[in-house]
Amino acid sequence: MDSTITAEVTAEVIAGRLAEVATLVESGALREARRRTGQLLSDADEGTQQLLTQCLRALECHPQVRTARLRHLWKISGDDGRALVEACLPRSDRQDQPRAGLPRPQGRAGDAGTARRAPRDLPRRWIAPAPRPSQRSMDAGTAAGRYFADRVEPETDRDDRRDDARPLDYDLAAVPPLRGLPCVVCRTERCARDQQRHHDDGLCEDCRDRGREGISAPSAPATREAWVIARCRHIAATSATSAERVARLRADWRHLDHTDRATVARWVSTQAG
Repeated sequence: MDSTITAEVTAEVIAGRLAEVATLVESGALREARRRTGQLLSDADEGTQQLLTQCLRALECHPQVRTARLRHLWKISGDDGRALVEACLPRSDRQDQPRAGLPRPQGRAGDAGTARRAPRDLPRRWIAPAPRPSQRSMDAGTAAGRYFADRVEPETDRDDRRDDARPLDYDLAAVPPLRGLPCVVCRTERCARDQQRHHDDGLCEDCRDRGREGISAPSAPATREAWVIARCRHIAATSATSAERVARLRADWRHLDHTDRATVARWVSTQAG
């Protein structure tokens, strides 16, 4: 009678320790789990040792592979072996079910009618393949993109009130128009990178590297009108004479749209008043 009580107590202790081992493996403490499993293996018989070794190897695998291997061990084991396998099952894989056992894999929603159907009985879908663009059309699109990127479009906001009685200066007409506003110091054309800066100081790359003084940034949040006025103030402050100031403002006037021209006109009228 004492041996039977001892055997029941030993089985209960082993099951509790196996649950602790499973918790350690789930938390990542594999070294401590191996140490406690070694103590359990020293007190178990040969069949129990082999089953516990297989369970420990399964617990070190990916959760999906782990569940599949434990389910297989549960199927091929007896009642005592199934109790040991269920004790090794991590808590995250347990399900609140009335009977003991490993969780069954659940299929996706909507697969109830197709899970047991043969592949030859499944419906077929035919999708028309999309036509692939030819190499000639791709090359034509690339060439057109390069052409329009480098082409200078005609001005859409030109002033119609220009003096047509003046003779045509062929040398001046042969010079391509500037892209954007020129540099406030050397009056040369600036590259696109200088014009797309978050803080447009009005300088080209060479003048910026030489430490020339640029446009002071207006107070945030700065609008387009504030930037135009800041450029006008810089031109007025850096011009030696009023004639030079007027000439520089007129040069910028040719590269501005109607909205910016109205801003410059209001600023000039304010300064004159």
